[in-house]
Amino acid sequence: MKAIEIKPDVFWVGAIDWAVRDFHGYVTPRGTTYNNYLIMDDQITLIDTVKHDFAGVTIDNIKSIVDPSKIVNLIINHIEPDHASSIDKVMGLIPEAVICISEKGKKGLDRHFDTSKWKFRIVKTGDTLNTGKYNLLFLETPMLHWPDSMMTYVKEAKLLISQDAF
Repeated sequence: MKAIEIKPDVFWVGAIDWAVRDFHGYVTPRGTTYNNYLIMDDQITLIDTVKHDFAGVTIDNIKSIVDPSKIVNLIINHIEPDHASSIDKVMGLIPEAVICISEKGKKGLDRHFDTSKWKFRIVKTGDTLNTGKYNLLFLETPMLHWPDSMMTYVKEAKLLISQDAF
């Protein structure tokens, strides 16, 4: 599937996994999606990555909109593989980007990746990121799904990126 504009300058750049038949205990006879989003603004921002097997799909979707090297921020709302296991491939294209993540999320990434060369901004509930016309509000939601979970609210678009909460 190709990138889809869901709000002005906000694109779904994820992937569809048609083969998954069970996702977190739910029967998925038509597969599942790995959702991540690209915000085209003064500071181009990617929210989440996708499952490692689908890194090429999301990278191609991003490339259909912008040169990935122009991405300034990467927000990781959740570190489960369907959200973050292709982070190493994505960061290979955007090595100067700042990763916005919860404290517990950062600790989780440290266990799975060599994060020593990546730049981080630890965020907590109420912190914001201005990307230009958009203001992103971070909301920690520990144990709504996993301890590292957080959501990102794009105020001006009235868009909640809720990871696996709903």
